[in-house]
Amino acid sequence: MTNLDQIGFILSIDKDWQNLVEKCQSIDSNIKNMQTRLTFTIGQMNKEIGNRHIIPAYQVEEEQSKEESPLPQQGESPRKKPVNLVKQAQVLAPVYSTISERFQICKFLGKGKFSDVYQAQDKQSKIIVALKVIPKATIQKYGMEKQLANEIKIQGYLDHPNILKLFGYFQEWSKVVLILEYATDGELFKLLKKQPKKRFSEQTVSGYIRQIIEGIGYMHSKNIIHRDIKPENILITHSLLKIADMGLSTYNPANQVRQSFCGTVDYMSPEIAAGRDYDHTVDLWAIGILAFELCTGETPFYEKKKEDTMNKIIYSGFEFPNFISEECKNFVRALVQKDPKKRLSIFQIMQHSWIQKYEKESTIFNRDLLNSMVKLLK
Repeated sequence: MTNLDQIGFILSIDKDWQNLVEKCQSIDSNIKNMQTRLTFTIGQMNKEIGNRHIIPAYQVEEEQSKEESPLPQQGESPRKKPVNLVKQAQVLAPVYSTISERFQICKFLGKGKFSDVYQAQDKQSKIIVALKVIPKATIQKYGMEKQLANEIKIQGYLDHPNILKLFGYFQEWSKVVLILEYATDGELFKLLKKQPKKRFSEQTVSGYIRQIIEGIGYMHSKNIIHRDIKPENILITHSLLKIADMGLSTYNPANQVRQSFCGTVDYMSPEIAAGRDYDHTVDLWAIGILAFELCTGETPFYEKKKEDTMNKIIYSGFEFPNFISEECKNFVRALVQKDPKKRLSIFQIMQHSWIQKYEKESTIFNRDLLNSMVKLLK
């Protein structure tokens, strides 16, 4: 009898054993895929493809900007910023490659407001990726050069398990193509709508929020604000959440205040809705709204008219359904605070009892248990 057979016999009385095995096998497969993908990224995407180059996301030109690259203060030595800027003109640069040269399109994944997304396989490495295809005519029509350059520079710079990886990008004559990590299970929003009651259990949500906090905490540590956290911008791969869509993200050195009006209305903080200065704490507000929606199936301030939603966000409170636990209510209230200074910090969120309560028993995010089982199954 093999070690795996012995383990299966011993644990066969546990009704969750089969589910655990399946989860571990999925994670094991995902780890191997990530290892292969990393090798591919380092070894292939920096090389010539035929006689043309695919430009890695991190090979971007530095551009001076009053907002993004302030002059050093007196006594401070100049230093290179960790996030470089892609020049807007570079987004509309000449042809570097074509999709058909490098990739085999597998299937159409979805259509966004400005782009189409496809599952594709790299012909050389056989790695499965997602291709986000944006027509240059659309970029020019809507003046998206700056937003797209922003998405490329930030998403290409970030490297975290809970953030969707941008491997690189290239251009055809009529398109810009982003080469992205493929998320096997799609959007969190679609998964939410598939639930029998259009909501998740609190245990599931707690595990999801913990992962999002880890990703957002990493972004904040790099002085980057996401500014558009919502279920549509969170993807899933074998229960591992991936924060995506950095088009509205911004580099915010030294915790400077921002003034740009942006984001999705239902997740917009009061300070953005009211046109006031804001900082990274707008992401913490959005995480509180996200936790509410994942637990209840709806956002707390929703109204049919956007103006009414914004007024409620600025001036009104909200109520919880009766089935929500007191711990969950406390967690959401601690983030959905109209005064940004009163919102929990990243550290406080991770220490909150509602997050800690499910950490060890959660089958979604119990790392130690799953890692141990993966080793046993190898």
